[in-house]
Amino acid sequence: MVRELKVVTDEFVTVPEAAKQLGKPKMTLYRWIGANKLIAVTFGGILFIPKSEVERLKRERNNQAAGVEPAA
Repeated sequence: MVRELKVVTDEFVTVPEAAKQLGKPKMTLYRWIGANKLIAVTFGGILFIPKSEVERLKRERNNQAAGVEPAA
């Protein structure tokens, strides 16, 4: 019996896309994924990052630039 799973990837971006949006090298994102600082999932052998994670990193970057301490 063959089962089919359909996954909507509208809520995910690839590592290169996320790196471009964040202005960081791809390798930095791969290191963050390896260090569990960034959530990623694999679909069909390709790593994807939830858009919510990209937005979280953007907020953290903006907060650091403004001198706001991160929430505990």
